[in-house]
Formats: sequence, C-alpha cells, structure tokens
Amino acid sequence: MKDLLIYFYAESPVHAGASDTDGDVDLPIQREGHSLYPTIFGQSLKGAFRQAAHDRVASGGTDWSKADIDTLFGSPPGKGGSTTPGLLMVGDAQLVAMPVPTLQKTFAWVTSELALGRLARKYHAIGVQDLGGVPKNPAQALPTRGEWGGEQTVGPLVLHVDCKADPTELRDWAERIREDAFDSGPAFNPFGSKFTEDLLLVNGDAMVALVKESTEVSVRVQLKQDDKVVDKGPFQSEYLPAETLLACTITLCPSHSGVEADRRHEELLASLLHDRGSALHQIGGDESLGKGLVWTRIAGREGR
Repeated sequence: MKDLLIYFYAESPVHAGASDTDGDVDLPIQREGHSLYPTIFGQSLKGAFRQAAHDRVASGGTDWSKADIDTLFGSPPGKGGSTTPGLLMVGDAQLVAMPVPTLQKTFAWVTSELALGRLARKYHAIGVQDLGGVPKNPAQALPTRGEWGGEQTVGPLVLHVDCKADPTELRDWAERIREDAFDSGPAFNPFGSKFTEDLLLVNGDAMVALVKESTEVSVRVQLKQDDKVVDKGPFQSEYLPAETLLACTITLCPSHSGVEADRRHEELLASLLHDRGSALHQIGGDESLGKGLVWTRIAGREGR
C-alpha cells in the first residue's frame, strides 16, 4: 500500500457544488458539516482525475492507456453489470489556507490550528516523521512576519495580530507548505514567497467566520438559446477563491481482483498529478466560465 499527499492550489475560483441550498446561496460549495470549512469530496476529485486520464489517452499521450484507467480507477461508471474497484482510493481535500482581503499587502492567507493539525496527520500518514509542533490557537492572530503586527483588517474582521509571540512553528509550516504545494518554477515563485511572508494563524472562531464570509458569490442567470431572454434565475453560485490551498491523501492498494499496485502505477499518477512540478486540472463546475482550474502537486516529489 502506498500513500501520497496531494496539494491543490486554485488558479481560478472553484465551485465543487453541494446538494442543498445554504441560506441565500442557491448553489453553495461543499463544506464539512461540523467545522463549516470548505472541502472537495473525494468522489469529485476521483472523477476529475479519471477524466484527466481519459483526456491524456484521447490526446494521444503514450503514458496512459484505457486499461490503465480501469486498473487504477475501476470499471467505467454507468455501464451496468458487474463492477471492479480500482487500485486508487481518494480522500477528501481539506482546507490548508484560504486567501482573504486585507488593507495591507492586498491579501493574506489564513490558517488555523485545526487546519494545520489535520495537515500534520496527513504527513504522518505518508510516513513523514520530521514534523515540528502545530502552533496553538492565538488569542486572535499570529503572523509569520512582524510587519503584520497590531490591529489588522482581515476580511470582514478586525483582529489584533500578536507579533510578540514566537512564530517559529508557524514559519516552519509556511516553509514546508511552500516547498511542497508551490511549483519551484519562476511563475510560482512570487506566490510561494508571499505565502511565507503573509500567512496568518487565526483562532478557531475567527477562522469559521472567515471561511464563511470570504468565499465569492456570483449572481447569474440562464438564457434561452433562441432569443437570449432569461430562462432561469437569477441564482447565486458560491466559489472558493483563487489562491486557496487544500490537501488530500490518496492511497494505492491491492484491488479485489488481485491486482497489486506497483511502481508503474505510482509513476502514472505522478505524470497525471505532478508532471514536471505541477499539473493543471479542471475540478468542479462552471468549466465554460473558466472556473475550477486547480494546480496539483505531490508533496515531497521533485519536478521531472
């Protein structure tokens, strides 16, 4: 059995839709019921990965074959008859850090003890033992850099950012996340550097407020094809903002058909989810509107 940690870095707003409305929002994003943190369910991710592998085959790529897709992802959906599970299990993508608007430096990423604690468990699951401690909940907020000290407007909140507390654990996590989540290429370097400078650890109550209030909500209508008058709407769609970071674990394990996962299967996933340092995928809805573009990257794997 092989476990891998996958980071997701939103290039554009992402709508992984929930099944029910949420207050005034007609089309909300997926959220955890107990924490209200945004998430992307594993079944949504697995479907997106399978489609990406199909696209590789359709475009004439030589690394993937249709047999590889069935081996890794299982029998094609909707075919009827008996089904065979694949080698790949995909967990839910949980929030690592979310961008929020600020009066200083345009925006900052916010994270929490809960988000970093979960991330630490994921690293532990893939066998990473050299983890530092998870920083504890601050009174209101803790920065990686001293220029964030004092009263700061963070999204809809005004928080006291404590620059006197020791930020060593938070800085260590910011550096680790930068190394594993951001491609090392020049197109990503400014964002990786900003992440280490502009990451704020906020307390649990503030984090819940920020993940609820700092998503994007777009009002849309659906037009009739013939005369372009309004057919449906207006309705409101919710999106995770661009620059959001999430992470999940995926597992390669023996299938019920007796097929064993091997090095080639791992390399196939690496070509799909990491490529030469990161790979761009379509996840969630509203593809025709340019939504759902997400960079994926395997933690601990160098560019090829």
